Amino acid sequence: MRYSFFFVKLAFALCNLINYCTSDIPNFVSGFGLTVCSSTQLSNELYEVVVSSNEVLGNQIIRILVPQNYSTSGNNHRYPVLYLLHGAYADATAWTGAAQDVTGNKSLIAVMPNGGPFGFYTNWMIPGSLAPQNWRIFHMEQLVPWIDFNLRTVDKKQGRAIAGLSMGGYGAIHYAELYSYNFIYAASFSGALDLLDPQVQNLILHLTTIDDKPLVGPFGYPSEPLSSNGWFAQDTITRVAQLRDIHIALYNGNNDYTDSTFLPGCYRLRDLLVLLNIPVYFDDYGDGQSIGHGCDGKHDWACWKASFIDVLPRMMAVLQQGY
Repeated sequence: MRYSFFFVKLAFALCNLINYCTSDIPNFVSGFGLTVCSSTQLSNELYEVVVSSNEVLGNQIIRILVPQNYSTSGNNHRYPVLYLLHGAYADATAWTGAAQDVTGNKSLIAVMPNGGPFGFYTNWMIPGSLAPQNWRIFHMEQLVPWIDFNLRTVDKKQGRAIAGLSMGGYGAIHYAELYSYNFIYAASFSGALDLLDPQVQNLILHLTTIDDKPLVGPFGYPSEPLSSNGWFAQDTITRVAQLRDIHIALYNGNNDYTDSTFLPGCYRLRDLLVLLNIPVYFDDYGDGQSIGHGCDGKHDWACWKASFIDVLPRMMAVLQQGY
C-alpha cells in the first residue's frame, strides 16, 4: 500500500513537472479526490473548471482568476491565493465580476468555488436526499491541495487568504478556525457569524425547505443537547481561540433586516478577538456612507464589493508574494 501511494505521488509530480516545462498556461488535471470533467478558458485570465468529488453531490464549478502576467512571469514565479466564498442562493459564478474589477493587476490568484445554494461550508449533519454534502472536506481537504498542485502558488499558510459574503462570510471564518494552518488572513462581509443567536438561527432555518423540513441539514436542530448540537459546535464564536496567528477583518452594515440581524454577532466576535489579542479590523459601516463605493448599508453587492475594495490592500500587505 505504501509503495502504491508513492507511485501515485510520483506520477502527480512528473505530470506537474511536464506542465511546468511545456506551458505557462494552466493545464488542470485530476487529483486529491477531484476528477476534472472539463476546463474552459473564459478570458485571458479567467478559467472555469468543472470537477466531481465523492464528498458532494453532482458536478461542481470552480472559477479561477489568475494574474495578468501569469503566463509571462516564468515557471519559477509563484502567487498567493485568495479563496472567495459566495452566499446563499448563489454559485461559483457570483464573485466573478467583483473579483475581476477589484483584483485588477494585483499579483494574486483568486479561486471561487461552488459551495451549494445552502451548503454553509460544512459537512452536513442531516444530508437526507441530498447526500453527500461534505462541503468542508471538498473545499479544505481536496480543493486547496488541488489548486496548489495545478497552479504556481505560494503553497503555505503565509500565501493564502480567504473571504466570503453572508453564508460565505461565515464559511471564511469557520474554515480559518478549523484549518488555521491554511490561512494568514480571513475576512467576513455581512457574515452569519453567531449561530447561537436565535434570530440568526431563524433566518437560516427558513432559507429553504429540504425533505419537507426547514434547513436543518447543515447544523441539525437547534434544540439538540449541547453535546451533539451542530449550531454550538460550528459556531465561530465557540471556536474563536483557533484564530490565533490569523489576521481577521469583519465588515457589516445595519440598514436592512439581514445585516441588522447579523451585526450583533459581528460585534460579539470582534470583542472576543480583541480580548484574546487576535488582530482584527472591524468596520460597522452603518448606512454605507463611511465605506463609500455606492454602499447603502444593506445586504447587497454594492456593500460587499466596497468591503472587498477596502480589505484587499490589507490582505496584500500580509500575504507572502512569489518566490
